Amino acid sequence: MSDSSAGRPPSRVPLTPVGTWTARVRRPGGNSVGSFRFTAWGHALLTVGGVGAGRWSSLGPGGFLFRITEPVLDADGRCAGWVDIEQHARQRGGFFTSRGTSRVYDADGRLTRAVPVAVEATRVGD
Repeated sequence: MSDSSAGRPPSRVPLTPVGTWTARVRRPGGNSVGSFRFTAWGHALLTVGGVGAGRWSSLGPGGFLFRITEPVLDADGRCAGWVDIEQHARQRGGFFTSRGTSRVYDADGRLTRAVPVAVEATRVGD
């Protein structure tokens, strides 16, 4: 019997990141919760724990890369800079882990810091 909403048997999980994921994001200074959405057209969205957009691409079976740009706004809503998020991920069924670096830039495009980041995520939707 197949899962009619996903069009595949419940025991089979696709080996692409397409779908919605909740994540624990670990970096120096603490952990946070995030949510990612990856589309079949290669878009990558950060929707919780910040807001940003970018692209993902396959690195072969079970592997993918994603890059997301997250704007940083000041108290008046003006652009104070951005964060360039780059993660190399390994997917196993409905889970992925990734490691990478988030680079923080000021409004003039100067790199202000680079932070190592690790992500552990669980698929929560198609």
